[in-house]
Amino acid sequence: MRLAMKRLVLPALVPALCGLLAAGSVAHAQSAPNSGFQLNRYEPTAAGEWSFAVDHPWYSSTRYFAAGITLNYAHNPLVLGSVSADGSFSESQPLISHHFISHIDLAGSFLDRILVTGSLPVILVNQGDQVQSSIAVGDPRLGVMGRLYGQPYQDVFSVSLGANVWIPLRAFTNSFPSTSGDQSVRVMPKLVLGGIWKKLLWSFTGAFLYRPEAVATDLPAAAAQATVGRASSEMQFGLAASYFDSERRFAVGPEVMLTTALLGQDSLSRYGTSLEAMLAGHYNVAKMLQVGLAAGVGFIRQPGTPDLRLLARIAYAPTRSKELDTDGDGIADKYDACPTERGVPTGNPRTHGCPPVADRDRDGVPDIEDVCPDEHKGPTPDPMRLGCPMVAVPPPPKETDRDGDGIVDSQDQCPDVPKGPTPDTQRLGCPAQDSDKDGVLDPQDQCLFEPAGLNPDPARPGCPLADMDKDNVPDVQDACPDKPGAPNPDPKKNGCPGLVEVKNGQLVILQPVFFATDKDVILPKSFPVLQAVADAMKQVTSIKRVAVDGHTDSVGSMAHNMDLSERRTKSVRRWLMEHGIAGDRLENKGYGPTKPIAENKTPAGRAKNRRVEFRIVDGGGTTVQGN
Repeated sequence: MRLAMKRLVLPALVPALCGLLAAGSVAHAQSAPNSGFQLNRYEPTAAGEWSFAVDHPWYSSTRYFAAGITLNYAHNPLVLGSVSADGSFSESQPLISHHFISHIDLAGSFLDRILVTGSLPVILVNQGDQVQSSIAVGDPRLGVMGRLYGQPYQDVFSVSLGANVWIPLRAFTNSFPSTSGDQSVRVMPKLVLGGIWKKLLWSFTGAFLYRPEAVATDLPAAAAQATVGRASSEMQFGLAASYFDSERRFAVGPEVMLTTALLGQDSLSRYGTSLEAMLAGHYNVAKMLQVGLAAGVGFIRQPGTPDLRLLARIAYAPTRSKELDTDGDGIADKYDACPTERGVPTGNPRTHGCPPVADRDRDGVPDIEDVCPDEHKGPTPDPMRLGCPMVAVPPPPKETDRDGDGIVDSQDQCPDVPKGPTPDTQRLGCPAQDSDKDGVLDPQDQCLFEPAGLNPDPARPGCPLADMDKDNVPDVQDACPDKPGAPNPDPKKNGCPGLVEVKNGQLVILQPVFFATDKDVILPKSFPVLQAVADAMKQVTSIKRVAVDGHTDSVGSMAHNMDLSERRTKSVRRWLMEHGIAGDRLENKGYGPTKPIAENKTPAGRAKNRRVEFRIVDGGGTTVQGN
């Protein structure tokens, strides 16, 4: 979509456009009044605002006075074209390609809710194929806006009403270009909504632009013989949203402006509608200086809506000091609990600076703070209920003791269980526990989580006897308390190293088990070793099951060695059973030469490989080994 004089038929426009352009050219020589119109469709907001084109409900107490200048460049705001029989539009030539205007803006606030504005456009460049204009002044704009509800820079929602009036300079002289302004006074009442939510500032504007001379037959696109430059009354809408930084020094966001004619064939149509959108940003360089930049494009456009619009603004916009007193009650806003309402000092941060409040019961406590606003606090006020008299407090109900142990239920940790003869000092009202189930109650148990075992220490209730060498023989019974050994019926040898040692939970055989050569017959000299193993299994109850494993060297055939190792393990198992070891605690297996522990190339290596091992299957992983 391109800018255009919509639906104007080219042959009918030539005479009228020539008159229009001649009136605005440097070579202006026409003395008769011309019927021009204000080509520029952009109207700046008040100086110091956070938007370029969409007004915001003014909160006047934020500023006393502001002044600024806005530079406005429009590319191709007026393009000649024609409408075909099927209603389609085609461009022919741009009448005005470059339109550069400066807007001098003033704004002042009064009575906390009133904003008065003024704007003077100055056309610097108005250039096209047939137009080369000099510097000219456009129609001055005067405006006023009053805030009805809310504070837009503080509240989520606020409302303002206002109106703008344009003074037509061309009504007094025809020395101005025909595109610089209208022929008559224009009036535009407007409704402005807006507010701030978190860091988002938003505003919406709805306005009606009234042109007294506008009638249906005067519209630029009303008919083929229309008079160029005569425009309709319009409805105008604007929507803006800006993101604020945390210090409110920087804001950026989009702005959208929509305008549509209200008379003639083009009312509410694409030929009588203008739509622009821009992205704008503002930054407070200092407390009194604001700069802004914006860029936008036209979509659906009437005459005056450009292809591209660029805006730049600089404004003097001082903010009030920290000692601002908006309501003029002598209390600075930063201390005033009601900064927009004249009030009185109270000393109370919640009411300081607020108007006097009602006190219906006349007890000196304002109703807004009085818990009992219709009841005098009396001679004895209740400190927990401001403005209320003291009331009698009923005695607390008698507490119960369900288990009858003398401790009330509210304090009894076992309200349904008597504390018993031995109460738990850590749990009020509860009987003592036996955490390790050793028969010694926790209050007396010196090893709370260690069962006393088979050999309890009478000097330390609940604790087992000390066993320094960890051989399962208590130190008081151990003849060698610092050397692990096996239990022995002889008190002088009990717990001392012998044929079997206990080391780190393991039983180690100190002598080998000997057999007749190439036979499964155990030699008598190995009986003491096997007896030591049997005694250890009897004494050490943690050993539940032992595997007897037989091994040979590699001399001879595999079948022979496998058979020999198996027969020897059976002999050992049978001997242990004959000496008091239950058969279900024993198992046996021959491995032949398959698990050597040394090389079979030397006699010494082969001797190490010919062995019987006792492996604990159930009993904590203990290993019993002999040769």
